[in-house]
Amino acid sequence: MAGFFDRFRNPEPEPVRAELTREGYEEVLGLLRTDNKILAIKRIRELTGMGLLEAKNLSEAIEAGRWAPAPDGSLADRVRELVAEDRVADAVRMVAQETGMTEDEASRFIGSLDQG
Repeated sequence: MAGFFDRFRNPEPEPVRAELTREGYEEVLGLLRTDNKILAIKRIRELTGMGLLEAKNLSEAIEAGRWAPAPDGSLADRVRELVAEDRVADAVRMVAQETGMTEDEASRFIGSLDQG
């Protein structure tokens, strides 16, 4: 019996959590598209160290199209690229979507960036 109670006295450390990478996202999305939801959740847990409920919620968000890994580069860098291409409206929309800002706030944010 002593062995049973030892695990409560000295719990194992929680695994290190990591972000789901683009490659991991693609793998999980492929599993979800082939109706392998349980394997998708298991793979999320393996890749990130998430708990079961977190991994399930993330898999449902991925399946519903509400989550994707962050694009490469900072938001400011991506905004600068769009502005340089004279796509200011797209930049405003992107900032608003990714940050939850209103379009006016996003526009002010873009205006405050140095364009260098």
